[in-house]
Amino acid sequence: MSKYLDQKKESIVRVNRIIDDLQSSQDVKEVLEKYKAKYEQLLKNYEHLIEVFEFHKGIIQNISSCIATIGRDGKITFMNKSALNLIGYNQEEIAGKSMRELFADKNEGIILTEQLISLRKMFDSRETSLVTKDGRIIPIGFSTTPIDDDKNKDGSGVIFIFRDISDLINFRRQMERMDRLATLGELSAGIAHEIRNPLAGIKTSAEVLEESFSPGDFRAQLVSRIVKEIDRSNKLLQRFFHFAKPSRPKPDFHSLKLIVDGVYLLLAPKLAKRKILFKSEFEENLPDIYIDESQFEQVILNLFLNAFDSMPKGGELNVNAVYDKNLRYSDTQKNAGAIIISVTDKGVGISDEKIEKIFNPFFTTKSDGVGLGLSISSRLLEENQSKIEVESELNKGTTFKLFLPFVQNKNQE
Repeated sequence: MSKYLDQKKESIVRVNRIIDDLQSSQDVKEVLEKYKAKYEQLLKNYEHLIEVFEFHKGIIQNISSCIATIGRDGKITFMNKSALNLIGYNQEEIAGKSMRELFADKNEGIILTEQLISLRKMFDSRETSLVTKDGRIIPIGFSTTPIDDDKNKDGSGVIFIFRDISDLINFRRQMERMDRLATLGELSAGIAHEIRNPLAGIKTSAEVLEESFSPGDFRAQLVSRIVKEIDRSNKLLQRFFHFAKPSRPKPDFHSLKLIVDGVYLLLAPKLAKRKILFKSEFEENLPDIYIDESQFEQVILNLFLNAFDSMPKGGELNVNAVYDKNLRYSDTQKNAGAIIISVTDKGVGISDEKIEKIFNPFFTTKSDGVGLGLSISSRLLEENQSKIEVESELNKGTTFKLFLPFVQNKNQE
């Protein structure tokens, strides 16, 4: 055993001598230097490649657009942070999941996935809806690009770029409503003006005719009925005028609590008769609202009357208000900060089909309604740089949210 070890030691000594001799050779030194330089350059290239990779990885992960890649089998291979945050999954949960499962309409998901993978069809600015992990439906706009692969003529998958377009859809609805309101306003003003003149002549003639009959004559009752109907028509025309051309707001600082309490006192007998319990809660040190008082009172009155009609068997009407110093509820808002007022009833609620139409002129669910109350309220709030939104659930109730700008002084207006 010791003899074997001695032989090994001698071999190692000989190898070391050979290495020493080689290292002393000028040619070998040049070769080693050459390979050392190549190795160092290769190492620099590798480090640069890592830097470039990390840089582009950071861009993809942190870009606001949602990006996903889909393999040839239709399964998701990657999603960036924006996409994961939008749909509520993490990378481990989403990897290997079929893309078609994320579409809100499963049949549409099957068709789109087939077109993307098998037909390599490209989409640009297409709209659809995805379902999140917690079951919410999110409308998206998306574009796709096939991933080319030199080894496979069918490519290696698809890049799916998408974004949440909820705000865009709401903006479209608001613009459509504003267009309808503008058109209807002009039409209403013209028609109302043309009708009021002959109505005034008819009323005057009817009043003269009424005086010519004795008090017990049934014809006097008929003429009196004509006068009353003309007055009712005039009131309706006045509402048209107010809707078409609301008076220019004269904003000032007012206590929200005093305005709400004033409207409540006006309706208190009706609420008590209908067995509707009224509750209000205002955040401590809530700033005064800067708004046209009479116009805002009309908005609150309209909302209270709607709540009243939605609870024929009684219920609760709640008003609460908070101040959010960081909120910007519209792109046109000059400064951050808003007072948020919620008017909530526990009434019959509004269906999904109707809730998108309730601010449209002449849309009403009441048999004797005109359908201008919410349209006028929306118009008045817009004139005061404010905003109204609605949330509702059938048989549970409705909440109207008013967003009023926080104004610290009149110069900020």
